[in-house]
Amino acid sequence: MDPDKFQKPKKKVDDFIRYSSLAFEMIMIMGVGVFAGVKIDYWLGLNFPVFTLVLMIFSVVGATYHAIRKFL
Repeated sequence: MDPDKFQKPKKKVDDFIRYSSLAFEMIMIMGVGVFAGVKIDYWLGLNFPVFTLVLMIFSVVGATYHAIRKFL
């Protein structure tokens, strides 16, 4: 029996769980940023969604930074 045969399926499942949890974390970071921006814009009564755009950009950058840190 080759012991490597039994290791490969577990590694694939572990990789799938790791990457899917990373994707979920990135979506949550971006979602919280956009939600906060919408709420601030609504609270201030702004016609143009300034905070939504700014927090959306910052949350995408932050999610990308988080993903890079997790990979390395």
